[in-house]
Amino acid sequence: MFKKVILLFSLLLSISVIFCPDDIIAAKKKRTARTMSTVKQEQRRAEKTLKDAGKKLNDNTRRTEQELVRLNQLEGELKEKNREIDNIRTSLSAIDSDIKVAGDSLAVLEKNLAALKTQYAAALRKMQGNFRSKNLITFLFSASSFSDVTARYRYLREFSDWRKRKMQEISKASNLLGSQRRQLGSLQSERRKTLSSLTENESQLRSKRDETDKVVAKLKKEGSQLQKTIDNNQRKLKKLENELDRMIIAEQKRQAEAQRKAEQAARQKKQQTASKNKRKSQGKTVEKPSASTKGNSEMAAITAGNAESRALSGSFESNRGRLLFPVRGRYTIVKGFGRQTHPDLPNVVTDNPGIDIAASEGAKARSIFEGTVSGIFSQDGYNKVVMVRHGSYISIYANLSSINVRMGEKVRANQDLGTIYRDPEYDNKPVLHFELRRERAKLNPMQWIR
Repeated sequence: MFKKVILLFSLLLSISVIFCPDDIIAAKKKRTARTMSTVKQEQRRAEKTLKDAGKKLNDNTRRTEQELVRLNQLEGELKEKNREIDNIRTSLSAIDSDIKVAGDSLAVLEKNLAALKTQYAAALRKMQGNFRSKNLITFLFSASSFSDVTARYRYLREFSDWRKRKMQEISKASNLLGSQRRQLGSLQSERRKTLSSLTENESQLRSKRDETDKVVAKLKKEGSQLQKTIDNNQRKLKKLENELDRMIIAEQKRQAEAQRKAEQAARQKKQQTASKNKRKSQGKTVEKPSASTKGNSEMAAITAGNAESRALSGSFESNRGRLLFPVRGRYTIVKGFGRQTHPDLPNVVTDNPGIDIAASEGAKARSIFEGTVSGIFSQDGYNKVVMVRHGSYISIYANLSSINVRMGEKVRANQDLGTIYRDPEYDNKPVLHFELRRERAKLNPMQWIR
């Protein structure tokens, strides 16, 4: 029995020795599989975290840009609303002045009418006293002589004429009084409407100010992201400036080369004409133009060219302050000209070489004055751009979705140049970036257009 137990124990020991390595290997493999799965899960979580962080950053950037755009739009609307309110107040002041004048005039007319009626009534009472016991026939034939009858008849006729005149005066005064009362009523009605419009506009202004304050508060929280957005926008604007400068310089070189060739051709033609005249003179001495004469001739040609340029620019300059606005219909200037620091956001400093105009749906850019299309190109952030030269002045229309003109085309004032791009950042409103230059020098468009 004891031997059987030992034998069985030995058998179990042998079996355990045989199968133990495989179990260990399997356990190791299982642990390895679990480790790989954990690593992959952590890797996926890390990738998701990075993706979420990138998305959040992009969302923050986009939101910051949208809020900045909304702020620009609100500021433009606030300025426009303030202008409307100022105009309404001016109109209200004028109406009040008219009402005072109309009221004073009404009082004078009422006084005059009352005086006329009093005088007329007194005259009638006096005449009725004279004729109380007699009729007109008796009054006439009770005269002692024919001359007395004639005098009494003339008196009665003059009195009748006087009555007619007085009635006409009273009627005219009454009509004037009625007209003045109607005018006063109309002015008072207009005043009520104007005052209602003023109240409504002031309410809208307060609402826009509240909205502006909220946008400013949001932007203040953005901090560095706001500055990055502004810097990015300024970089895009700088690229546009550089491209405009490059094209203007290239155009100036072409014009200078064309002028040089024209002057050279003129000199050659002059030399050929002089040579022909010399041959025709059959040996006669022909005095050649002196160097000073030649110099004066060349200077005259240059001066003539400059005079033509001055005529063009002079015509443009003579319309300063009266040039057409580059868009039709209602508009809002969402970005003004020059370097500006936001009063509520000290870090927000922008430098705009032109103005940005939010226009009505489907708006087109139009030429502010007659000229020649001197440049057409595309620019990142500003879509299609058209340049129109007016002598030494250049008007620039940027952010167009389509163009209606060709390079070198002569355009007239008020001619459509292209459709303004509907900007998603401005709630899909058409926004035109407009600049005005004298060659490369930037001008404030608001001093030139109306």
